Amino acid sequence: MKWKVLNSKELIKLGFFRLRDDMCELPDGRVMPHYYVIEFADWVNVLPITGGGEVIAVEQFRHGSDLVHLEIPGGGMDPRKNEEPQAAGARELIEETGYASDNWIYCGYHYPNPALQNNRMHTFIALDCKKVAEQELDPFEDLTVKTFPVSELVEKLDSGVFTHSLIAASVALAVPRLRKLKII
Repeated sequence: MKWKVLNSKELIKLGFFRLRDDMCELPDGRVMPHYYVIEFADWVNVLPITGGGEVIAVEQFRHGSDLVHLEIPGGGMDPRKNEEPQAAGARELIEETGYASDNWIYCGYHYPNPALQNNRMHTFIALDCKKVAEQELDPFEDLTVKTFPVSELVEKLDSGVFTHSLIAASVALAVPRLRKLKII
């Protein structure tokens, strides 16, 4: 029951996103004259865990909510480099935390907002993380590295500590794999 795109027009292209206006024909023949879609490159989230069983998280102020959120490292894949999800995750992990891993588990992906966006959020677990560098934050990035025992992860998820929905969804994707590996 896909919609047929009759016309598509780019409205804005700024940095890493594009806004387009689609005219769509629905399966029953009705025509929607304007449906707006925001195009992004795919994103990636990483649930990093040290060999000592600590989750490496970040606290970050988010202007849209006007709140500080507990998150896991992540960010956008660089479309200029045709970056693969795991490579983007490794880059974001070291940039945001200074930690690195050679032990990666892919958990899958979800769509951040399929009604308005075309991109996917890939989720990885990075095990046996080690501190190898200092943070290399983007010019306007402002975050603080926090750690907590992996045994507290499910409690934090269940109690709503992860208030950023993309983080909560990625942690929820990772939990079954952590249980299968008997890490939690």
